[in-house]
Amino acid sequence: MSTGNVWIRSTGGANSVPTVRYQTEAGAAALNAGELCKLKAAGSPYVIAFVDADLTRGTDSQFVGLAATTSTHTAGANGVVDVYMPLPGIVYEAKAKTAASVDTQAEIDALVGDRKIIDVTGGVHTVDEAAADAVANALTIVGGNPVTKTLYFTVAPVANAVDGA
Repeated sequence: MSTGNVWIRSTGGANSVPTVRYQTEAGAAALNAGELCKLKAAGSPYVIAFVDADLTRGTDSQFVGLAATTSTHTAGANGVVDVYMPLPGIVYEAKAKTAASVDTQAEIDALVGDRKIIDVTGGVHTVDEAAADAVANALTIVGGNPVTKTLYFTVAPVANAVDGA
């Protein structure tokens, strides 16, 4: 996967976003800083990076936040990763899957309020702006930048591990 695919656009008024240290499993794919992550499975102590078509409520494991560091696990030993907590009000930013779909403010404005998913192609996390707007999709578009071809989004609180959903 690639480092720095996603970043925090706004902390929702907080001065900083706390991190939580999670375990990463020996032999798992690397989890890089700037990648959205979730629990490997319900009840698992391990976190993993999003895969293609994440994050859908009721289907995917709980969202735990944005990796602040790169995981330290190896092929033979478990490791750790520090993750920014998914606090209410945080706005994330990521490139759109298709840059031409968000290269004008009008195109971005038409996406505001739509619920989308993450696309992972070639190890890069992008917002799949072409995905159908669906109730189960946990990312909500709240804006964007046509110059950088990025979209701003929030994550539905019910997808977060911190709220016990």
